[in-house]
Amino acid sequence: MALLFLGIAIWIAVIGSFWSALFFSGIALFTVFRAVKRARVSGPALKFGRAGIWTEKLGMKAWHQVTAAIQVHVGTQGNASNYLSIMQRSSAELVLQRILVDDLDVDERTLQVWLKKYTAG
Repeated sequence: MALLFLGIAIWIAVIGSFWSALFFSGIALFTVFRAVKRARVSGPALKFGRAGIWTEKLGMKAWHQVTAAIQVHVGTQGNASNYLSIMQRSSAELVLQRILVDDLDVDERTLQVWLKKYTAG
């Protein structure tokens, strides 16, 4: 994406519009900055155990506050995606966060076993 904006900036610079070229160069630089920032993030997006579950967005939540389950979401074109949904325990329909299972470093079956172990009770 950054290369696209950089290419547009160079093309506009050749035409002679300095400020437009500077604008697109800024967008390219911003895109590169965001990509590097996301690539430098290390560590898990999700941790859970006996005490509760932690995500960067929610922080630490005890199991008596929340529950977690794998849910299937069917898109408008019929494609299905599995999400780990973290829900408020007092109101199961209130989803606090959804994480795409494919984005996690663990397979879905193992995740289901761990969730069953820690959320039971």
